[in-house]
Amino acid sequence: MDKTNSYTRLQLTIASLFFLVLIGTAGIYWAGLQGTFLLDDSHNLENLEHINQSTDKWTEIVRFSTEGIASRLGRPVSLFTFALQAHNASFAWYLKYVNLMIHLLNGCLIFWLLLYITRIMALPEKRALLLALFTTSLWLLHPFQVSTVLYVIQRMTELSALFTLAALLIYVRSRYRFAQGRLTPTAFWISISIGIGLGGILATLSKENGILLVLYVLVLEATVLRSLPKPRYWQMWSWVFLYLPLLALASYFILHFDNLLKGYEIRHFTLGERLLTETRILSEYLFKILIPRPQSYGLFHDDFSISHSLLTPITTLFAVGFTMLMFFAGLFWRKKYPVFALAVLWFFAGHVLESSFIGLMLYFEHRNYLPMLGILFASVYAILWIFDRMKVASLRKAAISFTALYLFLFSLVTWLETDLWSKPLVQTMVWAEEHPYSRIAQAQAAAASLSLGNEQKTLEYYRHMVTAFPEDSGPYAIWLGATCVSANIPLPDMQKVIQRFKTSKGDSATFNALKSILDLHAKEQCTHLSSKTINTLLKTAIESSMLATTYKDEFYHLYAIFYGIKGQYNDAIDMADKSLSLAPNRNLQFQRILWLQREDRYAEALEEIAKIRANLNLLSDVVYLEDLKRGEKIIRELMDNESTTKSTTKSTTN
Repeated sequence: MDKTNSYTRLQLTIASLFFLVLIGTAGIYWAGLQGTFLLDDSHNLENLEHINQSTDKWTEIVRFSTEGIASRLGRPVSLFTFALQAHNASFAWYLKYVNLMIHLLNGCLIFWLLLYITRIMALPEKRALLLALFTTSLWLLHPFQVSTVLYVIQRMTELSALFTLAALLIYVRSRYRFAQGRLTPTAFWISISIGIGLGGILATLSKENGILLVLYVLVLEATVLRSLPKPRYWQMWSWVFLYLPLLALASYFILHFDNLLKGYEIRHFTLGERLLTETRILSEYLFKILIPRPQSYGLFHDDFSISHSLLTPITTLFAVGFTMLMFFAGLFWRKKYPVFALAVLWFFAGHVLESSFIGLMLYFEHRNYLPMLGILFASVYAILWIFDRMKVASLRKAAISFTALYLFLFSLVTWLETDLWSKPLVQTMVWAEEHPYSRIAQAQAAAASLSLGNEQKTLEYYRHMVTAFPEDSGPYAIWLGATCVSANIPLPDMQKVIQRFKTSKGDSATFNALKSILDLHAKEQCTHLSSKTINTLLKTAIESSMLATTYKDEFYHLYAIFYGIKGQYNDAIDMADKSLSLAPNRNLQFQRILWLQREDRYAEALEEIAKIRANLNLLSDVVYLEDLKRGEKIIRELMDNESTTKSTTKSTTN
């Protein structure tokens, strides 16, 4: 009875401490909620305002949720959560608040998951509870998490982790209860099938790396779950729910490998250089996970030096060796040292997509949101293991003091980071100073200076950018856009601008800047840039042999919009056709119908409507069917009116 009471008191103590950690995490992050939108936030969320303006909000919510631009899948689950906040989406605070709540919820799932894992490992109750508490606390308070929680659009990462953790919890709990005889075979198969199947789908529709759920399951099975007996039909279930999704993913990459390589057209590195560089980045991730360092975190790491060979820089050789050693050690020692293997293999499993061969940007902290869990778990496990073997009281006190200092350091660095996020203008300037060769950091700092009315400083940033990044057209395009905002910003040398457009690859910065210029031009707010100048810029960009295929459809789209603004609808239609031949775009298709209608090309407009209708899916039916019916009715009425007018004219003539 005394032992039971002791366990109960211990559990209540740990639960109370965990609750305090959740409160402390919320308190540390609270100031950071005052920050603003950054980078891809506006690009991905700009259509939220249509939901508020629409009388049919449900249709607009479905439209917004199913037309995501972040990837091929569109990440509808994540976008749906943003759509539900459309009424206050103009205030970043509300969106960041939800992000923080999701982060805390993920922490609760991790704590619960680790409790089951430690019980499967048959650890003593006290160590199991402390291991779950300290690991979850470090995960919640780690400064690496700041750019995930406070960068609004990274809710996608959080939600993917949420459904992954929920699925893993159901899976591990079911494995544990079945091994204890507390779950029937039928209930077991149903629970893990629904957990992994539904959890994996929701995680993947939140963000594509949700597919890594199956790898996390395999890592757990190869390490800390090895001791649990495998039930009957296990191999059959594994093939259906674990191996087949991996084979499907591998097949997709093999069949679309050429398209994956196109992603490198807009990068300043090759596939080989990316793979080499990522070994150094993964090594740096590991170092930052274990040893928090102030002023080393943030969003902008696009200035990370590229590894051009094993010896350039020389650290590449050591990083490749270290990465391979860690990976193979994890595989080799998965039976003898399952916790070490769990840490290593979990970390690499979490980086399989975003830190490997896909032509994404090289470095982002949010890629460690879930992968760091294994490293933290093994680290706390090692500390507790050492502590249990300390017999000298003074050493135990020193270990406790060191652990407390370690937690305090994590919390302090995180608080410093969140405090910086609460001051957007200061944050932008600090990041620009820390990363003078980050394209994004310099562009953000220039925009911040412009918003403060400091045109001289803004001009300094632009001049630095066009010099520091001689292969990019983005700096000149951004500079041109700034001249539309402030009359005190002089135009750059247009001959140099045109020359840069001819020789650059074209990038998202160029596209976004030209899109902003066109928007202002349509409102007659950028009159000093003539239509002829804008036409020359667009034509030069499209005709450039260096323009990446990845962006060619976007530039054709811009050109179509330009002609539409000028009322040259036939030219707009031609450009729209070229854009649509490279990539589908539903909004452009609807715009093309409008241009066809204005040119009295009614039959072609009806053909376009029929084409759209033929490609609708179940969700699109809800969103677009009424629009198509209404558009078709208007066009047929115009055709009837035109026919009546012609008949009347003919009769009058006769």
